[in-house]
Amino acid sequence: MQRRVIISLLLVASLILSPLSTANAIDLDDDRIGAISQNCSIIKERLRRIESAGARSRVYLGTQYESIYSGLMSNLSLRLMRNGIANQDIADQQATFKSERERFRNDFIGYSQELKNLIAMDCRNNPQDFYRQLEKTRTKREDITKSIRRMNDIIKEHRETVIGLRNKTEEGNK
Repeated sequence: MQRRVIISLLLVASLILSPLSTANAIDLDDDRIGAISQNCSIIKERLRRIESAGARSRVYLGTQYESIYSGLMSNLSLRLMRNGIANQDIADQQATFKSERERFRNDFIGYSQELKNLIAMDCRNNPQDFYRQLEKTRTKREDITKSIRRMNDIIKEHRETVIGLRNKTEEGNK
């Protein structure tokens, strides 16, 4: 019994954290089907915790990205325009970040919906369907991860552009 619980918990962890896509979905063997069915309540409780932690993360990241956009990127662009300094790279980065931030928001909504669908499923009686939904949910979660990486890249690029602009401005003032 203890071994079966450990196997099922490892299965859930690997299913949730594994980067496989839906296209790579495999048919479950009888042991995995049994583990999912038998430990359905444990699996669902873990998924609820993931849902709760994910919601907190989304709020935190959303707040941080909003601060970066409105408190840094937009304000810097406005200040540069007021001072007659045109910088297309900064304007492009601002627009790209705004677009990516919206994409992040939409990706997270899609992921949350898939996760809700997964939690609502009857994994005890339909483990194969549950697993397929889990694959969809994982794909949506990977979309969020990619969006976060893209935004972090934009932030890094923006920082480098700002430092370059500062250096250029300081050289011009000497």
